[in-house]
Amino acid sequence: MKRAALHQLSGRLFALTLFLLGLLSVVGPATGNVFAAGPEILSPRPGAKIMARNPMTHLIVRLENDGLLKVKVDRDGETIVPLVQIEGDDGVYLHFRLPLQPGVNSYSFLPGNRRFTLEYKKILADLALKALDKDVYLFHQGESLPPDCVACHDLLATETVQPVGIIKQLGCAVCHQSIIEKGTFKHGPTINLECLRCHRQSTEPLRIGFPVIGTQALCLTCHQQEKKWLVKKVSHGPLVLGGCTLCHDPHGENYKGQLWADGRLGLCIACHSNMGKLVRPEAPVPYVHGIIFGSGCLACHDAHATDQEFVLKRPINELCLSCHPTLLRGGGHPVGRHPVSGPKDYLRPGRRHSCTSCHDPHGTAHRYFLIETKQGGKLCRGCHRR
Repeated sequence: MKRAALHQLSGRLFALTLFLLGLLSVVGPATGNVFAAGPEILSPRPGAKIMARNPMTHLIVRLENDGLLKVKVDRDGETIVPLVQIEGDDGVYLHFRLPLQPGVNSYSFLPGNRRFTLEYKKILADLALKALDKDVYLFHQGESLPPDCVACHDLLATETVQPVGIIKQLGCAVCHQSIIEKGTFKHGPTINLECLRCHRQSTEPLRIGFPVIGTQALCLTCHQQEKKWLVKKVSHGPLVLGGCTLCHDPHGENYKGQLWADGRLGLCIACHSNMGKLVRPEAPVPYVHGIIFGSGCLACHDAHATDQEFVLKRPINELCLSCHPTLLRGGGHPVGRHPVSGPKDYLRPGRRHSCTSCHDPHGTAHRYFLIETKQGGKLCRGCHRR
């Protein structure tokens, strides 16, 4: 009799345990609020690739409950609360602004621990958008908006939608206020909320996207004085590719000219990474041209286009002598009558003889920026063969 009672009691305890486990699966561990259904991610889809200039995206979530549950998003201990919570006919819509880092970003909902990921790749120009795979998620690139955004946003009448944040702005600022407020130096159309001056718009169906005529052509419609660059003999790579926004942020940045990094040096070595060795303290080049730490790359190079090779502002020797005027006092260098210019460079076929035939204008391991040994050595024997 006792064994039967114990068996019956064990069964009841097992059933109670199952009930409690089931309850915990739908109850937040700290709040006591019940999920009628888990958070439904409307956009962007979990696992999607986000390609954008700014490391941020908008997360739209729908909950099937009475709106009392306080859902948050966690990223590595950082708690992100929704910017907007709106009750609709079919649930509660939550709007989060998620920070992104290059690569895979992992998030989880609180309460609970349901996880999802997004992949972020920073782009500086629409050049990277020419060939996209199916996993890339872009706002405004399909129909007018992702379907779940249309419930709250109307692109034809955005002034009727209350802006996000404390500053009351209209139109695109509803979602893009952080872009509009970004940076010390701002683009005129951004300040005046004239987004459609640059972004393409159509009405059947309504779409807003990147400029249809290309970035360079678009920029030159206002910056017409810069068309002079198009007829120069040598152009900087971004200008050739038509990617003005590779260097300039079209909305706003903290550096003059709306550059996204210091234009004297930091911006240049982002692409010309081989020159990074000149400024890296962990592996310094023994002799670095001082101008690099002063006026920077733009002391000698034009950032857009010139008639000189290497996008130099002036011919090589003219540039060197503008700072070092005494080097030719004896009629030659490094000794009198030694040529410093000529039609042929014996060490570099196809190049003219100039100061850079012997000196590296950036920096080397040898004194006086010599391209070989500090005493000459191989450098001299390259022309004066015995």
